[in-house]
Amino acid sequence: MEENISKALSYFSVAFFIITAISLFLMLYGKNSEMVNIVNKNISESGPVYQTNIKEQAGNKVSGAVIIGCIKNGLETDISINSVTVYKNVDINTFNFDMVDLYAVYSVEYVYNSLGELTLVKYQKSGGVR
Repeated sequence: MEENISKALSYFSVAFFIITAISLFLMLYGKNSEMVNIVNKNISESGPVYQTNIKEQAGNKVSGAVIIGCIKNGLETDISINSVTVYKNVDINTFNFDMVDLYAVYSVEYVYNSLGELTLVKYQKSGGVR
């Protein structure tokens, strides 16, 4: 008899959890599209997600911050900073970032091989603090 009561309680508990889960799903599913619409509306009304006041440099000019960002994100080709070559497989943990002036303006020159592949990007300091 005790076994039958135990089975009945377990069946009742399982049925209760299933009914609760289904009812919660149906209640929340109805509000799902409403929540998505609210999020989309807030995203579109919030204006620009990212805005900066850094002035864009003319065609072949970049700031030192751009060079540091390129190095930290991984280089696709070797670069030369003020005639010091930095290879594309440089370890950023041991790289001396002091050789790049964060606030300076650098002119950029792209060096291609005979096949038209980019082999080197030269950065030459052309200005001081902006």
